[in-house]
Amino acid sequence: MFRKIRFYFAITQVFIKRDKRKVTIGFVIVLLAIFFLRILIPAAAPKFIDAYTEFKKPTFVEGAVGIPLHPNPLFDETQIQKDISNLVFRSLLKVDAKGNLIPDLAKSFEQKGGIEYTFYLKEGILWHDGEEFDADDVVYTVKLAQDPNVESKLSDNFRDVEIEKINKFTVKFTLKESFAPFPFALTDGIIPEHITLKKYQPIGTGPFAVKEITKTEITLANRDLNLIFRFFPSFSDAKTALKLGEIHGLGGYTPQEVDQIRNFGGKNIYGKVLGFRQAVVFFNLNTTPTKNKDIRQALAYAVDKNSLLKSVAGEESKLATNQLFLENWIVNSKERYPVNSDRAKKLLQKAGYKFEKDTWVKRKEELKLTITVADDSELNSIANILKLSWEEIGIRVSVDSIENDKLIEDLIPNRNFQILINFQEVSPDPDQYVLWHTTQVRKSNITGVRSPKLDKLLEDTRKVEGRDKRKIKYELFTKLLLDESPALFLYYPQYIWVVSDKVSDIDLNGFIFTKDRFDSYKKWVIENGYRFSAF
Repeated sequence: MFRKIRFYFAITQVFIKRDKRKVTIGFVIVLLAIFFLRILIPAAAPKFIDAYTEFKKPTFVEGAVGIPLHPNPLFDETQIQKDISNLVFRSLLKVDAKGNLIPDLAKSFEQKGGIEYTFYLKEGILWHDGEEFDADDVVYTVKLAQDPNVESKLSDNFRDVEIEKINKFTVKFTLKESFAPFPFALTDGIIPEHITLKKYQPIGTGPFAVKEITKTEITLANRDLNLIFRFFPSFSDAKTALKLGEIHGLGGYTPQEVDQIRNFGGKNIYGKVLGFRQAVVFFNLNTTPTKNKDIRQALAYAVDKNSLLKSVAGEESKLATNQLFLENWIVNSKERYPVNSDRAKKLLQKAGYKFEKDTWVKRKEELKLTITVADDSELNSIANILKLSWEEIGIRVSVDSIENDKLIEDLIPNRNFQILINFQEVSPDPDQYVLWHTTQVRKSNITGVRSPKLDKLLEDTRKVEGRDKRKIKYELFTKLLLDESPALFLYYPQYIWVVSDKVSDIDLNGFIFTKDRFDSYKKWVIENGYRFSAF
């Protein structure tokens, strides 16, 4: 044995002496190979994998109108800004289709005496930069919303509210007086405490992180998808981009455009009802003749809402019979004003008008109405049908279609309208103090309705604890509001989302709000057939 070892050792010595250079080079190559195999490749492999994953990751481009702004729940105004923020940030609570509150960043909360709300937060949730979410973030967000120098859009939600950190994952809100709708104020996003507003970056805890913001785009990303929001100066420009294949999807089409899109081809059309939005006819109670309740009720009886729904609103839309959201827990009231032209004419007579020479006259003054509407095809279709309906009972009607900016900046604030048709967002909570209370006539009570009975109910229901007690009061409020008829509630419109045929397997079964159109992104197949669930 030892002889063999000495023999091979001797041969090796002779070989090395004869060709030292080749042996040295070989030795170095072996060492380098070991270095690459044991050190460099393991260290570099994750980067190669990440690069490959990013290369394979699909990209979906959504069209939007406006300009890109840093997402921030404290300042979001437009629907597209809110949609983006909802993908980046999470809130303490969320709302389901029936207006129920469900946990999000909070795992539960307790209510005491109608003025104390203690929230227990989920643990182990990380911000997109790796920091841990905790009670300090909730306190920071609320304090900023309350700061008058910040001028947050959420300031009214937390007026006269004290917030206290109990421990790392518990916060307590204390109100000055009982306010039943308060928990709904906590459905807006929470921002991180460790990033000040001066050095603000949109870092959230939501399903997507902000990857890049340019002059025309906001790119969100996670491990599965790059979601780009590309902004255009107008909706018309965005529609052109969709036709040219520059974007994958665009929401906000009207039912009147659906047939045209189908004829164009190459697109998938998704329509879902918006249960927290209504098409509404607002009567100005400070102008003649709409300040007369009999006139308002007559106009309501003259409209066939079912026919209007079929001809204007589209298949997914739902008829509205009251001011509440679609699947509300208060009341499913029957139509208060079913179409009845005879009843409408009797109410006009009750209001002092006589039908003479094909028109209604009172003290030699002809009954004339002007409908004001934003320059929108769906709203204009509603206006034209109302015009025909009211002309059928002998009323002279004109329609004034104006730019949306003028409507928002001038006509609504100054109440320069007689009858206004518009869409209105409906709160998930039945509290509608800001829409109908006398103190809000200079603000969001755009009809100018003033009713001590309605005011009292709106005030009382804000202080009542328990769903059953609130239900009784809101049933009465709904009955009285419909009788007062400051507005005619038409239907819950549909959100129409048009998507390129390069994208398939979109599922909108859980759709409640417009942001929910992206919920099924993990199932999507985009362009080359890449499917998330396959990896």
